[in-house]
Amino acid sequence: MDHANFSHVIKLLVSDYARIRKGKANQFKIFRLVLSNAGYRAVFFYRLGRWFKLNEMSFMAGMCQRFMHHTAHCWISVSAEIGSGFLIAHVGGLIIGGNTRIGSNCDVRQNITFGGNFSKINDEGRTQPSVGDGVSFGVGAVVLGPIIIGSNSLIGANTVVTRDVPEGVIVFGVPGKVIKERWKDEKRKL
Repeated sequence: MDHANFSHVIKLLVSDYARIRKGKANQFKIFRLVLSNAGYRAVFFYRLGRWFKLNEMSFMAGMCQRFMHHTAHCWISVSAEIGSGFLIAHVGGLIIGGNTRIGSNCDVRQNITFGGNFSKINDEGRTQPSVGDGVSFGVGAVVLGPIIIGSNSLIGANTVVTRDVPEGVIVFGVPGKVIKERWKDEKRKL
């Protein structure tokens, strides 16, 4: 997949749009949602800024980050890698650091931080989290260090995660601990 291609940015924005609204997206609907939904506005400026960064237009990438910060009250580094279908339910206080990787169809809420943990580095040289697909983060979650959050996991409100999380579990507490399998008591819906 060529991430420097602008048509890829449009496909990502359409996928992000689909997580919020039903129906087919067009330029007018996307523009209207950018104006009316702060979470989608943040994702829009992130996607645009990421495209500028990948195409070595750092000034424009920085401007997109600043627009995002001032119009959506959050900070997502354009160096972060975020998959399709990203949903920001509430934007206040959201911080996603530059070395973070987030998979497809993940959702976040307010006051969440993804960042480093006292300069800890994994074998790949990464300092910040890698998140699988379909992960949901509760209000106030803090995810720190070069850890891996498994796909289809749920990170509870105000949970602090500093260790790897397996796939398909619910994590809660300070420090975050697995409390049960996510799909054990409910029918699995993907």
